[in-house]
Amino acid sequence: MKKIVLMAAAVLAVSFASCGGNKANNEESTKNEQNLKDSIAAVAAAASEAAADKAVEVIDEAKDAAKQAGEELKQAAKDKAEEVTNAAKDAAKQAIDDAANAAKKQLGENK
Repeated sequence: MKKIVLMAAAVLAVSFASCGGNKANNEESTKNEQNLKDSIAAVAAAASEAAADKAVEVIDEAKDAAKQAGEELKQAAKDKAEEVTNAAKDAAKQAIDDAANAAKKQLGENK
């Protein structure tokens, strides 16, 4: 009977010891889990900040490219307007010369 009581006491002691050990392990596991969550949050925040910085950089580059394209278009329009103006001047000059020559020819025939 003493052996059975001692055996039961030993089983209870081992059970309490193992439950108490699990409590310590559970606390440590909870701390590790919280540290892991904090680390993940820090990495996510850093990644978000890096993404935002990259987005700002890309937007700035796009603005610069749009500005450059606008300046190039403006210069191309100015060049084309000058070309058309010169062509119109040349055509008008040619028309005046043709009209003058026709008038001279007509006057020469009427004499």
